Amino acid sequence: MWKNAVELSWFRRHLLQDILPRWQAAVTPEGLFHCHFDYAWQREDRNFGTLVSQTRLIYNFCQGYILTDDPWYQDAVEAGTDFLVEKFWDADYGGWFKACSPEGDIVDDSKDCYGHAFVIFGLAHALTIIDKPQYREALAATWQVLSEQFHDEFGGYRYFMSRDFSHTEPLRSQNPLMHLFEALLAAGDIPGMSDMHQEAESLADFILQQLVHDPDRVLPEVYDPAWQPLPREQDGRIDVGHAFEWAYLFSAAAERGLGQGFHSEADHFLDTGLRLGLDREHGGIFSPVAPDGTRTTDRKGWWEQCETIRALLRLADLHARDDLLAPLPQMVAYIQDEFLDPEYGGWYLYRLPGESPSRQPKGHEAKLDYHVVGMCMEAIRVEDATTDGA
Repeated sequence: MWKNAVELSWFRRHLLQDILPRWQAAVTPEGLFHCHFDYAWQREDRNFGTLVSQTRLIYNFCQGYILTDDPWYQDAVEAGTDFLVEKFWDADYGGWFKACSPEGDIVDDSKDCYGHAFVIFGLAHALTIIDKPQYREALAATWQVLSEQFHDEFGGYRYFMSRDFSHTEPLRSQNPLMHLFEALLAAGDIPGMSDMHQEAESLADFILQQLVHDPDRVLPEVYDPAWQPLPREQDGRIDVGHAFEWAYLFSAAAERGLGQGFHSEADHFLDTGLRLGLDREHGGIFSPVAPDGTRTTDRKGWWEQCETIRALLRLADLHARDDLLAPLPQMVAYIQDEFLDPEYGGWYLYRLPGESPSRQPKGHEAKLDYHVVGMCMEAIRVEDATTDGA
């Protein structure tokens, strides 16, 4: 049985003893989570946080509370979410500022779909442990802004906009849509917000019907304003890690009873990710690749490894994928050998042949270990389900 090939209990220990305790240093008296840490987990002197860093750490600390019942984590979630609602919201034009200082001064007043998706995600998770009316109101207001300002005539969502929404950058990407789908799944789980699940289905229809290439089920990463994929010369690519994220998310949506074909789509996306990115000799996932699937780099990033393992865990468990017996333990062994810092703890950013990762930062605006937490939470779910069914 595949579960005997992976030490599931390791993920719980890793999360509770290595990852979450280190991120406790992100908490500040003001409520803004500090997100910049050097290779030794020392705070770097960068006096701002972003929508994404704030909301991803809200998610992380929510999981800490769910697993431990430690009130420290609940207090951190409440302080961070209160700061988010009070300081990041634009009272003049609506929507959320991209970045601000601990004092609440605006550092970047632009608006982006990716950050707004994570606001819904963070608020939905905060509501699972602290049911404040203002959090519900903020979530509803965020969806209204996304629907009225970011939603475009093609059925997708604009990426970057100016503060007053009068200017739109031409770039489009599937990435914020993927995280919006993830956020809508979480929001729809909140009592009284089940309509968010229907919005998630509508968004998935746009992805599957207009962006995914048949028959290979490949999803390009970046597009022009009419949602035509960009060529390689304009940074057109396939981010292989996102194939695994979609595999996990479609499976999670199917478990909620959404989307008639989501279960099979999860399998398709996982198979695409393995085909395009898996290093079958040494382990790990290469990403990105060119639009035609050609490998362009030997880089293996931390988040791609996490999303691969999370998807493999889920589909091996819930989709009866016996063929995953080989890549799953290989992937787990690979990250334990290559990505964990034995001296200072935490994860390296990426691995490249011949390059030492020892001085890579442990935290910045995009590396908040949200991917590590999600991977560990899926392993914990599998372990708990195995124990309950024993």
